[in-house]
Amino acid sequence: MGKVKKKVVKEEEKAQAKAANGEAKKVKKKPFSGVEVYSKPGLMQPLFAGFKEKEVAGDIVRPRMLTESVEHGRGRGIIRNFTFRKFKDQPKAVFFMSWPSGVAGGSFEPTDRLLKPGEPITLSYAVEVDGADKPIYFVGKAYFLRKSYYVADNPANPGKPWTGPRAEAKEKLTKDVFVRGEDIIEIRVDSVTSMPNGPGRLPRDILVRYLSKAKLYVIPGGGGWAQRSTQGHFFKNIREPLDKYLEKAGVKLIEKVTLDEFSNMGNVTMMVEGMLLSGVEHDKIREVMVKKPNDYLREINTTVGFLLHFQMTDEIKDMVIRTLPDKAGKENDVFLPLILEYVADSVEQYRVTFRVFPRDLVENRSRNSMDRGLHFKPSNTLHPGSENQVIFSKLLIALSQHFREDEKPDEEKLKSDKLQASVQARISEQSHKFTDKKIKSAFQKRVEAKKREDD
Repeated sequence: MGKVKKKVVKEEEKAQAKAANGEAKKVKKKPFSGVEVYSKPGLMQPLFAGFKEKEVAGDIVRPRMLTESVEHGRGRGIIRNFTFRKFKDQPKAVFFMSWPSGVAGGSFEPTDRLLKPGEPITLSYAVEVDGADKPIYFVGKAYFLRKSYYVADNPANPGKPWTGPRAEAKEKLTKDVFVRGEDIIEIRVDSVTSMPNGPGRLPRDILVRYLSKAKLYVIPGGGGWAQRSTQGHFFKNIREPLDKYLEKAGVKLIEKVTLDEFSNMGNVTMMVEGMLLSGVEHDKIREVMVKKPNDYLREINTTVGFLLHFQMTDEIKDMVIRTLPDKAGKENDVFLPLILEYVADSVEQYRVTFRVFPRDLVENRSRNSMDRGLHFKPSNTLHPGSENQVIFSKLLIALSQHFREDEKPDEEKLKSDKLQASVQARISEQSHKFTDKKIKSAFQKRVEAKKREDD
């Protein structure tokens, strides 16, 4: 009897342990614990509930404008509300946002570059969401729909907002209702990406491992990237090689530069000693601009060009240079054209935040080419695409990957090295073999045909 009882107890313990393991497997991961993309209305709607509870400020960017102007195309406004509408029978989110005010000294919609329906928009904001311990940062892929007029409470439909053209609002709404409204921008939001920890950042302790000898050039006249052109090019080319261009009279070199942070939203933050514009000789640079640069960002960015230079370690270089072999400078060099965004005081140095100019600075070193010297790639600034700033985006990826690899325990590194060696050995073994007779035959026929053509 005693043995039977013990056996029953053990069976019960096993069953309880099995049940506990099953419950553990059923536990879902904590919401908003990682980066996720939301595009279905049912999943998106709960994420927008916070707009109705409190004012949520959002940053809005016109990518097309950033490739044409150093000061225009960026704004900030309040997301007043949202709804869902059908576009070709597909429901999409529509945000109602107060008319964006320009940032960094520029205009969100300059008079010569008006918004057009369907223009791509990038939206970013932080909002409180049910199930999250802190506000979640979102980046939205959006498109401009129209300018509109917004009244939070529609008298004809209490609890719902009124939206429509401003002229229609004046005609249909009573004066006391109309004055409670405001001009807004309606944008269609196709998807939002959650970033629980905010935009991706690479802090100083990672940057100092792989990047060195940072210095900043301050170029009077704005540099090539501050020279606006109606033809869509910031400049076709500068015939001088890079080193000669930077040696010209008036260029200020700041050698005591500490790279502080790189952001995947295109921001570079650094620490510099001394005032940024002190000693820069240009007839448009005034003393007040030197002392209070944040009040004159537009004037500074159209008068002065900033060019950051640093060197990469060999392992980072190998990943970056193969994507853009004609980049400016030597193999280990990186030259980033920058646009000033903010200067903050610190105890011993100034903490300066720049935005990376959305084109790669490349160099044609051929003496016989008409396009020799410096120019931007791609040259046509009116059609931004995924190729914009290849150097900076690939640099961020390379830094992140190498940092993760270097932080792995030695045992994992050894396994990884062995696996890579095994894969390379297998590739070498199979490189001369044809696994398919038809492919081999077709290849041989092409070779014979090419030989006959040559003969």
